[in-house]
Amino acid sequence: MRRLVWFVVGLALGIGLALLIGWGFFPVQRADSSPAMLRRDYQEEYIRLIAAAYQVDGDLALARQRLAALQADSPTTPLVEVTERWIAQGKSTAILTPLARLARDLGVNTPAMQPYLQGGVP
Repeated sequence: MRRLVWFVVGLALGIGLALLIGWGFFPVQRADSSPAMLRRDYQEEYIRLIAAAYQVDGDLALARQRLAALQADSPTTPLVEVTERWIAQGKSTAILTPLARLARDLGVNTPAMQPYLQGGVP
């Protein structure tokens, strides 16, 4: 019984000391970051999520603002590049249709995107 009490006291002190050191003496330093700093595969996923969110909420201004966070020459450039590359790779229609619709609504329309805008599958 005595060992159990000392074990629990030691465990509580260890956890308390770890929290004090982690939160008090060496807290996490936040760094300003943006989607432009992400790896390419994460940027592509970010673009896919922007298109999915746009499909749900229809907020074109917000989608444009989110794409601008990638800091490309034009907000539509990364969207078109990802969409056309994924079309060439044969990604699913469920992924490509929201991307093509967002590009169209932002004023970009390429021949590769046409089947995804018309509801057909190439």
